[in-house]
Amino acid sequence: MRKILKSTILALLALFVILSVFPTSVFAKNDAFETRFSAPLKNNAYYNKQLNVYAQGGYGLPNCTAYVYGRIYEITGEAPLLKRGSADEWWNLNKRNGYYEYGQEPRLGAIACWSNHVAVVEKINGNMVTASQSHWKGNYFDTTTFKSGTNRFGQKFYGYIYASDAYFAKLEKEQEKKEEPEIIEAMSLEKAQTSYKIEKLEYKTVELYAEHRVSFNDINPNQDADLLMNSRMLANALA
Repeated sequence: MRKILKSTILALLALFVILSVFPTSVFAKNDAFETRFSAPLKNNAYYNKQLNVYAQGGYGLPNCTAYVYGRIYEITGEAPLLKRGSADEWWNLNKRNGYYEYGQEPRLGAIACWSNHVAVVEKINGNMVTASQSHWKGNYFDTTTFKSGTNRFGQKFYGYIYASDAYFAKLEKEQEKKEEPEIIEAMSLEKAQTSYKIEKLEYKTVELYAEHRVSFNDINPNQDADLLMNSRMLANALA
């Protein structure tokens, strides 16, 4: 019984340590993502002829596909796989070629696709999505907030292309590797401390109660409050 009890306590403590350390990696995506709510400068290489294939072909900003190409490049640091076609082709081009996963759930850094328009998800608040965009022969840059899944600009909504997910997953793995030594060290320390406390409790309470050599009245509640509480629990478990 004592071995089972000890193993259970150690397992719970280990779980607590993991949950207390891992949140930084769980939210790595949000921490790494820098929103864009203002127009990129003209000298920004992701949006001009230096790196943008649409600008190089004479179809630079204002242009929704040129903007989204540059924005995904800016987020991930890698040239997007979608590098040809217009906005009305991107959804099907991605599906046919298997460039990126896609779906109906909004995610940060995803490409929101309509029948003839694309934009990039910058913020999610419940089912409300804020996306950055540019417009062919229109606004150089602006943002739009819409209910996820709804038609917009007279265009049918298709879904989201998750062009940034692989990048975020890579960041999370790198973060986990950095945290791993700290987690192991913390778990080892907790295990050592817990083992000591359990052995101490076993000596003072479990053995004594198992042999009925002491009663609760023998414990000073002012000095051994924690011991009293744990002793009652352990005594009940052994009963």
